[in-house]
Amino acid sequence: MNLLSILGKVGASILADVIPGGNTIIKVINEFLPDDIKLGDRATGAEIQNVVSSLPAEIQVQVLAKQFDVEITEIKEYTNVVKALGDVDKTGLSTRPAIAMMMSQIVAFSVVILISFLAVAMFNKDVATITAIGDNWPLVIAILGTPTALLRAYFGMRTKEKQQKYQAVSNTPPESVFSGLLNLVGKSK
Repeated sequence: MNLLSILGKVGASILADVIPGGNTIIKVINEFLPDDIKLGDRATGAEIQNVVSSLPAEIQVQVLAKQFDVEITEIKEYTNVVKALGDVDKTGLSTRPAIAMMMSQIVAFSVVILISFLAVAMFNKDVATITAIGDNWPLVIAILGTPTALLRAYFGMRTKEKQQKYQAVSNTPPESVFSGLLNLVGKSK
């Protein structure tokens, strides 16, 4: 990629922040510049354009036509980012599953206790206990609701994370069954 294309990508941003290997590009440009107008490591695309445009025409052509292996560096940097994200995923997958496991144990324990009370009450024909449990349904919902909501949120978030990863890798939004049907209906008209 030539310098003109690179500067078009960078705009007014700092070259080293936007383009991997930007400092190397600045060093190459500085080889063409006199000592009094050399660029610093934090030079922006606009500053580079101003300095290059102040050079004689034949040197401008040489500088702007200079080819840089920016695409290869960008691919390597992207690969490093994806690898780092994968490494983070490998190491950080213990807390939320542990919380989900605890919540599922709480729900299971609560349901077993509730059903056991009801079964014993039915076996003993204890209408008062059955009525008391039935009348306290808000308490039962409160006891079971919090861990159940946490479990639902956990599995919902995991699904969204997987959709976001799919979208990031494939650069296409994932389709749900509902959106697929809407697209199908829309295409048939």
